[in-house]
Amino acid sequence: MKKILLLAGVACLVAANVSAFEFNPYVAAKAKYMLARNEIKATGVNEGKVKAHDDVWGGSVAAGTIYPVSTGNFRFEIEYTKNADAKKHLKNGPEMKVKTQAALFNVYFDLDMQSQIPVTPYAGVGLGWGRSEFSAGNLKNKEDGVALQIGAGIGYRVCEHAVLDFGYRYITYGDFDKEYRIPGSYYEKYDYKPHAHEFTLGLRYEF
Repeated sequence: MKKILLLAGVACLVAANVSAFEFNPYVAAKAKYMLARNEIKATGVNEGKVKAHDDVWGGSVAAGTIYPVSTGNFRFEIEYTKNADAKKHLKNGPEMKVKTQAALFNVYFDLDMQSQIPVTPYAGVGLGWGRSEFSAGNLKNKEDGVALQIGAGIGYRVCEHAVLDFGYRYITYGDFDKEYRIPGSYYEKYDYKPHAHEFTLGLRYEF
C-alpha cells in the first residue's frame, strides 16, 4: 500500500512538472547563402597558406521546442545542416574542393517587442559535431570536429503557426591539423580552418 501511495505521489509530481512546462514543438527548414572562408596553412617542406574562398548555397532542417518567459521565448533545437562544395582553382595546380556539414544543438532567445507589428528579433548560439572534407588532386582529408555557431535574425509571423525567419550567423565546422611524413625524414603539417558567414531564409512551423 505504501509503495502504491509513493508511486501515486511521484506520478502527481511528474504530471505537475509536465503541465508547468509548456511544450510547444516546432519544425523548421532554411535555405542559406554561404560565404565559405576555408583556410589551409602548411608548415614543413612546403610552407604557405591557401585561402579556399567561395560563395555557395546550403540548407538545413531542425526540430525544437519553445519555452515562453515574461520577456519572450527561449527555443531549443536540434539542427542538421549541409553545404554545396566550395571550390578553389589553385595556382598552377589542381582544383580544391571543401565539403562541410554539421549537427548542432542550438539555443535561441526571441525578444518580445510588445508591438503590433509581428516582428521578433532573436539571437542564438549553437554547439555540436562538424565534418570537413578537403580534396586537391591526390590529397584528401576528412575529419570530424567541434562545430560552433553564433548569430542573430528576425522572425516575421505570417499566421498563427508559421514564422518567416531571416538570419545571419558565423559558423566554424571544426578546426583540425594533419601531419604527413615524407621519405627522408621530412614532414608537412596542414592546419585546416573551415568557417563561413551564412545568410539564411527559412520557415518555422509551430504546432
